[in-house]
Amino acid sequence: MDGSFLVTNALILTMSDDRPTATSMLVKDGRIAALDPRPDEAGSTTIVDMEGRTLVPGLIDGHTHMEMIAYAWNIAIDIKPPAVKSIDDLVSLIAAKAAKMPNGEWILAQGMHYQEQHMAEGRLPDRYDLDRASLDHPIVARFSFHINVFNSKALEILGVDKSTPDLEGGYLERDANGVPNGRTNDMWHALNAPDWPYEAVGPALANAQASFLANGVTAITEFTLFRGGVDAFIEMERRNDLKVRVALYPKVPHVCSVEDALSGKIRERFVDADPKRLMLGGMKMFIDGGLTSRAAAMHVPYWGTDLRGDLSFEPEKFKQIVSELHGAGYQIAVHAIGDLAQDVVLDAYEALPERRGKNGAKHRIEHAGNCLWTDERAARFIELDVLPVPQPPFIHTTAAGYRKSLGPARGEGLFPMRKMLEEQGIAVPGNSDAIGIHPKQHVPMFGIWAMVTREMNNGERLDDGEQIDAATALRMYTRYAARSIGREHELGSLEPGKLADFVVFDHSPLSVDAESLRDLKPAETWINGELVFSRD
Repeated sequence: MDGSFLVTNALILTMSDDRPTATSMLVKDGRIAALDPRPDEAGSTTIVDMEGRTLVPGLIDGHTHMEMIAYAWNIAIDIKPPAVKSIDDLVSLIAAKAAKMPNGEWILAQGMHYQEQHMAEGRLPDRYDLDRASLDHPIVARFSFHINVFNSKALEILGVDKSTPDLEGGYLERDANGVPNGRTNDMWHALNAPDWPYEAVGPALANAQASFLANGVTAITEFTLFRGGVDAFIEMERRNDLKVRVALYPKVPHVCSVEDALSGKIRERFVDADPKRLMLGGMKMFIDGGLTSRAAAMHVPYWGTDLRGDLSFEPEKFKQIVSELHGAGYQIAVHAIGDLAQDVVLDAYEALPERRGKNGAKHRIEHAGNCLWTDERAARFIELDVLPVPQPPFIHTTAAGYRKSLGPARGEGLFPMRKMLEEQGIAVPGNSDAIGIHPKQHVPMFGIWAMVTREMNNGERLDDGEQIDAATALRMYTRYAARSIGREHELGSLEPGKLADFVVFDHSPLSVDAESLRDLKPAETWINGELVFSRD
C-alpha cells in the first residue's frame, strides 16, 4: 500500500459505543481517517474490497509471555501429553535429545499444568527419574513457570543440597531425610537457574510472533521473566523484526532491579525504540507463587494438605517497594493468586495516594478473579480502583486442576466472568498468560470460546451461569485490553484517529455458533495499515 487506501464492502465491528458498525474505512498513513467516508473524503485512493468479510479491531493480549512460548516451542523438548503418558515416555524423549548434545549443555523440557493428572504414575518426575535420561547433562523439566524439576547434575551445578533453604515464597520438595528430590516450586530465580542468551531467544521469539500474528494478535502485554528476553525484544525492534506491538513489563527484582527501575536505567534501554512498537509498560512483581505448585499464599491450607503457600516479601517491605515504583510513575502489575496474597497487595495499593501509573492505567493484580473471588474482595477492588486480571483460557486448561487443589467449597465459583463484567462493571482485559503449555492458549478466539462455553479439559463444563456472549468477550480482547495498559486512545477500537490495526475474518465472530469460535481463524491481520499476515 502507498499509505492511503479505502476498505470497502465489509462488516466492520468497530467496538465503539458511538458507532458500532460500518461498511467502509479510510486509512491514511497508518491511521484510520474516516468510517463510511463521503466520496470527496475518500478521493481516488486505492480500493481494498473485503468481499463481505468481517473486520474487527486488532486483538490485544493483556497478559502473555511470548518469551516463554519461545522457550517452550523452540528451545525445549516437548514432553506434554498425549505423546507422553508415563515417566518412562518422558525419560526416553529427554535421553534421545541428550544423546545428540555435547556433554555439559543444559537441556530444557516443557510439560503442562497438572501433568501428574495425565501420567500413568499419577505424579511428576523427580531428580532420579531425570537422572535416567542423563547424568552428563544438567536437565530441567518445566511444568509451568512455577514448577521445575531438576536432575542431580543440575542440582549439583546450582549448589542445591540438604542445607539449601526454601526462599522467596517458594519451596524445595524433599524426601523423608530432608534431601531435595529435584522438584522445585517457585524457586527458579532463588536458585539462580540459567537464562538462555538473547541470541537463542531472539529467533525463537520470531517464530512465536508469527503465530500471534496468524491468530489476529496485533499487540501484547509482555511480562518478561528472564533477562535475555528484554535484550531479545530490544534487538528485534532495532532490526525492524518486531511486528506486533509490545508493552513490556519486566519482573522486579530478578529481571529489573528496584534500583534500575527507580534510577531510570531501565527506561534508558528503550529510548531508541519506537514506542508504538516497543515500550516499557510498567513493572511486574510476584507476591506469591503458583496455585499449580500449591505455593500461592492462602488464608486456609490447600485441600487435603497443611500447605498454605508463602509470601515472596514481608508485607511492609512489599508495601515500600510498591510505593517507590508508584512514585517513579510506573504502572504496577502484581502476581497474586492466593487470597492472602491478594489482600496483602490490596493493602499496599490502599496506602498509595492513587492507584494508577503515569500512563493513566490502573494498577493491577494478575490472576485475581480466577478463584477465591468474594463479594467483599470485589468491593475492595472497586473501591480502590484496582484492576483484577483473570485468565480466560484457564477455564479450559486449568480449572479442573484448581478444583482438586482447592476442594469442593473453594473450588466453586471459578472464573466468575459474567459477575465481574456485568454485575460488578469491571473492564476485565482479555489475555492468555500463555507460556507454551497449550497450543491454543495464546489464541484470543480460544479464550473467547472458553468464556462462552466454559468447557474444561476433562470434558465437563462449569455449569454456573457465568458464561458471557461473544460480543462481550471480544470487547475484552480489544477495548478493555487496550485500556488495561493505558493505550485506549490509540488501540482497541476502529475509530478515526486511532492506529489502523485490524483483523479480517471470513465470518463474523458474533454470528458463528459457540463451538466454531475455538477454531475461527483470521484471513488477514493488518498493523499500522500494513498487511502482516494473510492465510492465502
